[in-house]
Amino acid sequence: MPVPPKVVRRLVLAPLAVAAEVVLLALSPVLALLAVLASPFFGGWRPLRMVVMALVVAARHLGALLACLALWVTGGFGHAASCATMQRRHLAVMRWFVAGTYRVIVRLAHVEVRFTESDDAQAALATPGRPVLVFGRHAGEGDTLLVLYELLCRHERVPCVVLAEKLRLDPLVDVLGEQLPNRFVDPRGGDTEVEIAAMARELDGTRALVIFPEGANFSERARRRGIERLEHAGHAEEAAWARGMRHLSAPRPGGALAAVEASPQADVVIMGHAGFPTGPREVWRLLPEPQVIEVRLWHEPAGAIPPDHDERIDWLFAWWRTMDGWVDERA
Repeated sequence: MPVPPKVVRRLVLAPLAVAAEVVLLALSPVLALLAVLASPFFGGWRPLRMVVMALVVAARHLGALLACLALWVTGGFGHAASCATMQRRHLAVMRWFVAGTYRVIVRLAHVEVRFTESDDAQAALATPGRPVLVFGRHAGEGDTLLVLYELLCRHERVPCVVLAEKLRLDPLVDVLGEQLPNRFVDPRGGDTEVEIAAMARELDGTRALVIFPEGANFSERARRRGIERLEHAGHAEEAAWARGMRHLSAPRPGGALAAVEASPQADVVIMGHAGFPTGPREVWRLLPEPQVIEVRLWHEPAGAIPPDHDERIDWLFAWWRTMDGWVDERA
């Protein structure tokens, strides 16, 4: 389904989202009571935890939308949208939404996020003045939120993300995606690598370009399709490497290497994680129990990245194989 034009998104979709969230929050006492009554039948207060998380996310989403509306009005109805002050204010709105949502979910779901052996990469992210490329594993419910929280709230980096065009249907993503240094692309017809290269060239010492080279959340089906894609393209060695990986799909090197080429001065941080639930059913099953999500960051200085294109493909696959081995140890 094509994304409606901007005027429809602003005048129809955004008010509908606000109205739906207002109704949801108005019904929160009733929903909470029903969840309390249902909780003894499911154990671990699952219904109440889920309802509270949904209400908190809705409240934060509504607050962020209203804040963006206020910024639009005070900025001359959009005339000052591109100025640095307005971008900083929109970034503050995004940080408020991400931080609040992340902390509540972690607390209610009894999640401990544990970093291991990541000091060099953490230092690279925390050091201002150098741009950073973040290549992350994409697997499980909530890993994107973790990446945004780490960059925005722990390291005060501005995340630059390539967003699927369909995400414009969420009014908050639509507004913040346009106001901050992101790009919307249509995977069916857009030139994603061109957009990534443009974002990489715009990096400065306060930004981090985020790329998920696998392209989508990991699944066994996605893993098999990645192997078949490599075999059909005649990349026998890469297909063999992909078959050897159990927990990650083969990376699609185009976007990652476009970023490296466009921003040769940028360091690379590889982000792996283990422990995220794989879907809503697993979220529900694991909700009452304490959970540990392990995160490992690897740091690759810009000068250590191979200069040759084919060598860079091998380099990216080598990192993915290293990450797969790390995940396998924890699986």
